[in-house]
Amino acid sequence: MKKHIVAILIIILILSLVGVGIWVVVNAQKIKPLYKANCEFILSDDTATLATKISTAHSLYTIEVMSSETRLDVLKSVVIKLDDFEKDLNAYLSLSNVKAKKTKSLSKSYTELSNIRSQLIKDYSEYITRMSGDINADGDALQNLYNEIFSKTVNYLHSYNKCFALTTNHVFKSVYTSDTIKQELYTLYSLGVNDLLNNISNNNFKSVSLINRLNNGIKLSNNNLVIKDSVDGGEFSIQALNFKKYFNASNKTTLINNFESYYPNIINPATETSNEKLAVYYAKQILEI
Repeated sequence: MKKHIVAILIIILILSLVGVGIWVVVNAQKIKPLYKANCEFILSDDTATLATKISTAHSLYTIEVMSSETRLDVLKSVVIKLDDFEKDLNAYLSLSNVKAKKTKSLSKSYTELSNIRSQLIKDYSEYITRMSGDINADGDALQNLYNEIFSKTVNYLHSYNKCFALTTNHVFKSVYTSDTIKQELYTLYSLGVNDLLNNISNNNFKSVSLINRLNNGIKLSNNNLVIKDSVDGGEFSIQALNFKKYFNASNKTTLINNFESYYPNIINPATETSNEKLAVYYAKQILEI
């Protein structure tokens, strides 16, 4: 009798192990590679659709309600810039041989981001329909409607920027490890977006000067960073390498909080000891900001 019980227990154990093995294999197959998740997000028609919807919503409000309103236009510029940088990161991800299970969390984040964007597009479509119809409502109602779509876009950008920052770090740490200043400039831009989104009061930005400067200064042309023509060596110039050096040595909070105050200052690189000020100095040397 005991032999039969032992045999049954062994069979149950074997079946349990087989079941666990099958579960592991099946779930491993469900893990979406980061490149695929990123492609489905950034190469989707929704990428262009969202930018178009924001532009239309902004135009309707400025035409019908307040011509001086700029908040959605600012957010649109950030969306477009992040889209541009994400397409660049996507090209690097196509070369990745990192196993999918190691990037599972980031892949999932892009899938969730795609869903958030799809809902945001629906919200914009509803806003546009309402603003295109009878708008004989009082000013407060229309402003509240605008503030609502503004807040939803801000929330989307918080999620998007987080994904962008994580993917930037992954790409330049695990996929493309050659010398480049893309990681530093993409990180600088991401910090600038955080500064913009985290400094909103009563549905208004505290300042847009930094994000405008970064939008104008950090550019790509055929997936290459646009560096001033006067800089000999471009991305691999002494000035660019110094930017990389001092940016990485900087306290990022101090740098981003004081970027605009450091910017107009005359900084002498031969005597200056502040990493943050030197990072700003060399950013000015290599970028049209």
